[in-house]
Amino acid sequence: MIRISGGINKGKKIKTLDTMSTRPTLSRVKTSLFDMLSDRIKDAVILDLYSGTGNIGIEALSRGAKSVVFVENNAAQARLIKENLTFLNLLNHAEIITLGVLEAIQRLDKRLDKKMTFDIIYLAPPFLKGLILPTIEAIAKSSLLSPYGLLGAEHHKKEA
Repeated sequence: MIRISGGINKGKKIKTLDTMSTRPTLSRVKTSLFDMLSDRIKDAVILDLYSGTGNIGIEALSRGAKSVVFVENNAAQARLIKENLTFLNLLNHAEIITLGVLEAIQRLDKRLDKKMTFDIIYLAPPFLKGLILPTIEAIAKSSLLSPYGLLGAEHHKKEA
């Protein structure tokens, strides 16, 4: 279980899968991240790539983000994100895309029905898999990041 550290759901716990396929963001890292972003979260539109448990996007919604698009290619993880969003009454502010991140970036960029830009794009891919740079390059080629948006990546210390 992971505890929400701030906002309307502060103190509530979200479920996680008992698996080694995800690596939830450490509590101290999450706290530092949201301390840095505190002025930018309220009413932000966020893209949470390699969502895993949904921990970061759910925290953002709890703290007042307008909406979050979660991208997670593992169907079991995506179902768990939906379950946690439902439990916290946040599902109406979220979209869950169950695709690989690079494909999801292309599809989001080409969407005509719901064209959007994101104020914050956060990615936390599996460590040491060479996914950071291709993901950033795909975002750079897209029109997904708003002109004054922020892009953040959680990575292993051995990754550039």
